[in-house]
Amino acid sequence: MSIRRLRFLSMPLAVAALVALIAACSSSGSGGGGSSSSATFTTIGYTTVLTPGAPMNPFNATNNVFPTFDAMQLGWNEGNAANPDQELPGLASSWSLSPAGTSLTVHLQPGAKWSDGKRVTATDVVDSAAIWFCQGSAQTYNLGLVTADNSSTVTLTESPGAHNNLFETVLGGASGGATQWIVPSSEYGHLLPSGIWATIKASEGTGKAATAATTTLTSLAKKIDAFAPKTDISAGPFVIKRLNNSQALLVKNPDFYAAGKIHVGQVIMEHQSGNQQIVSYLDAGTLDAAPYTAMATNVYHQVVAAGNAPLRMPSLVASALTFDEQVAPYSNVKVRQALAYVINRSAVQKVGEPTSGTPSATITGAVSGALPDYLTPAQRASLNPYSPDTAKATSLLKSAGLTLKGGQWYLPGGKPWTITLPVPQGFADWQSASSVIKSELTSFGIPTTITGGPAWTSYQPNLFAGKYPVGWWLIALGPGAYDTFARIYGTYDGYVPAGSTVKRYPARKAAADNFLNTPNTVSVPGLGTVNPGQLTFELSQLGLNSSSGLAQQKAIAAKVIQTVNYEVPVIQLWDYIDVQFVNDKRFTDWPTSDAIIGQDPGVWMADGFVHAK
Repeated sequence: MSIRRLRFLSMPLAVAALVALIAACSSSGSGGGGSSSSATFTTIGYTTVLTPGAPMNPFNATNNVFPTFDAMQLGWNEGNAANPDQELPGLASSWSLSPAGTSLTVHLQPGAKWSDGKRVTATDVVDSAAIWFCQGSAQTYNLGLVTADNSSTVTLTESPGAHNNLFETVLGGASGGATQWIVPSSEYGHLLPSGIWATIKASEGTGKAATAATTTLTSLAKKIDAFAPKTDISAGPFVIKRLNNSQALLVKNPDFYAAGKIHVGQVIMEHQSGNQQIVSYLDAGTLDAAPYTAMATNVYHQVVAAGNAPLRMPSLVASALTFDEQVAPYSNVKVRQALAYVINRSAVQKVGEPTSGTPSATITGAVSGALPDYLTPAQRASLNPYSPDTAKATSLLKSAGLTLKGGQWYLPGGKPWTITLPVPQGFADWQSASSVIKSELTSFGIPTTITGGPAWTSYQPNLFAGKYPVGWWLIALGPGAYDTFARIYGTYDGYVPAGSTVKRYPARKAAADNFLNTPNTVSVPGLGTVNPGQLTFELSQLGLNSSSGLAQQKAIAAKVIQTVNYEVPVIQLWDYIDVQFVNDKRFTDWPTSDAIIGQDPGVWMADGFVHAK
């Protein structure tokens, strides 16, 4: 099973940074259905909200471009839970990683052209990569240099002394969610000064020269952000013909390298302002495909009754309650374990995310569907499921020094134990789930209050600043073991990579967003003393392009999972399910495998799927 990251497209469900970065595969579709190239396909821009005046520039934070339809990358990450280096072809037809994993040679698609008829060349890639540095996204991959070997081949090289086991994901943007758009040098090259690569090299050094170079790149980024091309020049399957604040019209790009596989003549992108508007489109049957959309159970059945068929697949995102272990009583492992026994995960999921979630099987830090990639059947069976058990919770709390008087739990110092649970604005699923958690905890003797938190952009800094001893958090954000477990034992726990080592920062330090504050080491039954932050960092250092590297990853991840299961730094509540919708009234031949379903519909078309009836 190919497990993918969940596609969050608009508030109110979650944060836009979690939008899946996915697209084309080189195999062809099944070929069923009609083949009219004049058919019009109507959908929603998964990551683009049509904005009057916004430029057709993918580097602008508020843009009018559509990933996989007209905006392209070299590749698209598969979202494989075990191996995040798995990429699907985009503008790159093939690539090879050096044995040391420090350089990547990329061959462009034969015949790839821009919609103005010019060839896609290595120069386009080199200039685009320079823009990545200005934007600050290249550094995510420890990219150091990009050179043209010839007109259709480029080599991407890591920074000297750096080793990033996710370096290959520079093709498709899996690491940290960074996207690496390829744009035409003929359009963007004039924005880059001569000697740009010397400036980039200087920015990777130290001292005043590095500071000055970084300032130059930051200034260039603002200039690039503001650039507004007069027309859309696309290397994708479609090109924008016109757009306004309600609708965009894209037409087939005859110069697309796989134009023969496209059986749709034009695409209409409807404006969307949020989940309710998308539901309205689905109720009216006007969309041929729609992305993940948060909705209540009755609304889900209403949408299906209107003729929309759900395409369901697992995702690499889970919701959890998190604790600041610097604050009593959450510093006590028995207290956190007790809370895990009190909260009924199935009941919480049934109310919080009824149509696009599944209760977490237990507390591991990874989605349940990914566990076979890291644990043997015996190891999975040995995990504590934390099935609801108030008797066990009571015993744990009493052994931790808490007392129960008159149906109310008191802390060791005699103070009544209460919990305030903040919910960031717009998170309707967390708001609904909190009502169940409040009821369960209050009934157990821990009076709980729900407060309306600020928007996510303010909620996170507040969390990092220690303002929420108990809070909501998203975990298990793969693909890949390091990214998955770094949501717990990474920078949010003070562990910041520094070259080939990792440094642990205490709480409230600017160098890390440490709000979890777990112990440096944990004594885990059956494992002994474990340093989960160090183990998680080691996952980032493994070479995953070999069976030995994957075996090492599995062994380390197993220890981290067992530590999470015992230490309970979070209470994992539900794993998200990516539910998309397609409508069979006008089109047929939808993809059937997770590897393709998880891509944007523009990629379904580029892969030969989607035919008009």
